[in-house]
Amino acid sequence: MSSLRRDYVRETRAKQLLLRVGAHRTAEALTVFWNRRLRTTAGLACYRRKSVFLNPKILEIDVNEVERTLLHELAHFVAGERAGRMRIEPHGREWRQACRDLGIPDEARCHSLPFRQAQQTRKYFYRCGECGTVLARVRKIKRAIACLSCCRQYNGGQYHERFRFRPTEEPSSLAA
Repeated sequence: MSSLRRDYVRETRAKQLLLRVGAHRTAEALTVFWNRRLRTTAGLACYRRKSVFLNPKILEIDVNEVERTLLHELAHFVAGERAGRMRIEPHGREWRQACRDLGIPDEARCHSLPFRQAQQTRKYFYRCGECGTVLARVRKIKRAIACLSCCRQYNGGQYHERFRFRPTEEPSSLAA
């Protein structure tokens, strides 16, 4: 049995909202699913598939959270479409503006729903050669990613190889 169930009613509503705020490209392709495999998150926006995944457990907690979670995830798409090819922070100023435009001006980065917290060990570390920022990741990075702060400060928000995160040692061993 599939862990996904498509929600055509919420999908239609989401497309209407996206059109209202000018995110036409996303509205054309968007799909909305309930995903039983989600454990610690209320929702998930998947850019490549143009899909929103909702955790069915939010229905048991508070039906009003379904709408807020959907809007939260749609804000990621709106912010991304508005930014074009410019890299943006997932919950940065562009996302916060999209939240305001979608009617959730005080939206928080994380929910406060009573879901089990993920306990994952971060064992891969990457450093920006320019500013020294360290990323700790659970999985290896599979594509070239750069330090957003440095790209914004020195290259107009566009990717540049100079600011690419490179593998490094664990931070505790770097302090010595």
